[in-house]
Amino acid sequence: MSDLRHLENVIPTNLCSRSQFKEQCDKLEAMLRAAAEHPQGAAKVSRASGRREPEIEQILQRVIVRAKGMVSEEMLVRHQREIPVDEIPDYAVTHLLAELGEQELRSFMP
Repeated sequence: MSDLRHLENVIPTNLCSRSQFKEQCDKLEAMLRAAAEHPQGAAKVSRASGRREPEIEQILQRVIVRAKGMVSEEMLVRHQREIPVDEIPDYAVTHLLAELGEQELRSFMP
């Protein structure tokens, strides 16, 4: 397992708690559900999967994995240390969820 001590230089420590991560995920999920209820957003979600619930979960996971990839890349650029995405804790990407979630929401709406 990689040494994660260098993550503190990449991740804002004031945005790195499990409770903040859960709060941000819940907020993003609520916004995604609201967007999916919008006629244009619902059409995109239902065309993609036929069901809304699993699609929203997949979107959330995709956003989390993308954020972990960004943290991993930043570690490589700043510290020349590769941290595999699967070794980065979920709560370490809290600071990126709002920004990436907004990008995902824009894809729902024209």
